[in-house]
Amino acid sequence: MALNISQQMMASVNLSKYCLVLPLRENVSAERYSIPNTHPAILAYMYLVGIFSVTGSFANLLVLTVVLLFSSLRKGVGILIPHLLICQTVVCAILCPVLLAGNTKKNVKLHYCESCRYIEPLLLTLSYIINWSDSWLALNRFVAVIFPTKFGLINRPGIQVFALILSWFVVLLTTVPPMFDVWAVYRMSPGGACVVLVKSKTAEFLMAFNVYCPLAMVAVSATCIAIKMTLTNRNRHLPGRVRPESESPAGPAQLHRMLHMSKRLKRMSRMLLASFVCSLACQLPQFIAVMVVYKGARDPLVGVFLGLWALLQYGFTPIIYVVGNKDYQQKIGLLWAHVRGSSIPPTRQADSSTLTCHRSARTATHQM
Repeated sequence: MALNISQQMMASVNLSKYCLVLPLRENVSAERYSIPNTHPAILAYMYLVGIFSVTGSFANLLVLTVVLLFSSLRKGVGILIPHLLICQTVVCAILCPVLLAGNTKKNVKLHYCESCRYIEPLLLTLSYIINWSDSWLALNRFVAVIFPTKFGLINRPGIQVFALILSWFVVLLTTVPPMFDVWAVYRMSPGGACVVLVKSKTAEFLMAFNVYCPLAMVAVSATCIAIKMTLTNRNRHLPGRVRPESESPAGPAQLHRMLHMSKRLKRMSRMLLASFVCSLACQLPQFIAVMVVYKGARDPLVGVFLGLWALLQYGFTPIIYVVGNKDYQQKIGLLWAHVRGSSIPPTRQADSSTLTCHRSARTATHQM
C-alpha cells in the first residue's frame, strides 16, 4: 500500500470517492468498475466465507462457554484466552456476514464503497488485537516454560489487563484516524475488498508495528518453547536418568498434585504452541505477498483470497484448543452430559459444582 498508489485514485464519472480506481491506460467507467459476483473466484470466496462464518462462530462460542464455566481452564493464562475467543467470535459471527452482504448484489454497488470507512476499521482493529492477544499468550508461555520460577511475576490479572489496554490503545491509534482520512484512507477495490492506502510515514510505522511486532514475538517465543520442550523430553528419556519425582521430598499426595499440575501446564503449552504455528501459517503469507510480490490492489482477487487465508486462523484456533488438549475435551463432555442430564463420573464432581452454581444463580435470578 505505497504512497504512490493513493495518487492513482480519482473521482471518475459517477464513482464515489471511497471507490478505488485501478490504474489503466483507458478511462474507467462506472459500468466497468465492479466485478460481478458471478465470477467463479468471487462465488468460491462467498461460499468459503459462509462456511467459515458458521463453523468458526460455533467453535469459538463453544470453547468460550467452556472456558468461562470452568476456571481450571483459565489457570496460567487468566483473561487472555477468553479475550482472544471473544474477538474471534465477533469476526466470525458479525463481520463475516457483513462482508458477504456486500457481495449479494449482481455487482459491487458504487454507494457501498463508503461502507469500507466503517467495516475495514473494525476488521483491522480486531485482526490487530487478535495478533496482540496471541503475542501476549506467547510471552506468557515463554516465561512459563523458559523461566518457570519467574512466572508468578507476570501471571497476574493486573499485568494482563494492562497489556490488553495498551494493545487496544496502540491499535485504535492506528485504525481510527484513517476513518477521517488522517494518515491513511480506506477504499474499496473493484473486487469488493476494502483496502488501506497509506498517506504518511506515521501510518506506515503504526501499521508495521501492529503487524510485525506481534508476529516476531510469537515466532521467537514459539521457537524457544519448541526447543525447550524437545530438549526436556529428550533428557527425560536418557538411560540412567533419575526421575525428578523420586528426588522430591514432598509426600505422596502433594507429589501427585504437583505431577498433575505439571502435566496440565505441559498440555496447555503444547496446545498454545500449535495455535501459534497456525497463527504464523495464516498471517505470514499475506504480509510476505504484499511486501514482496503483490503490488497493492492491482489484482483485486488476489487481495480477497489473501484476506480469506488470514481469516482461517480465527476458525482453526478453537479447534486446535479442543483437539490438542484433553482438558478441553473433558470439560466439553462434562458440559454436554450436564445439558443432557446424564450422570457425572465421581472424578468430575468438583468440576460439575461450577455448572450447578451457574444454574442455581440463573434460577434465583428468574425467581426474583
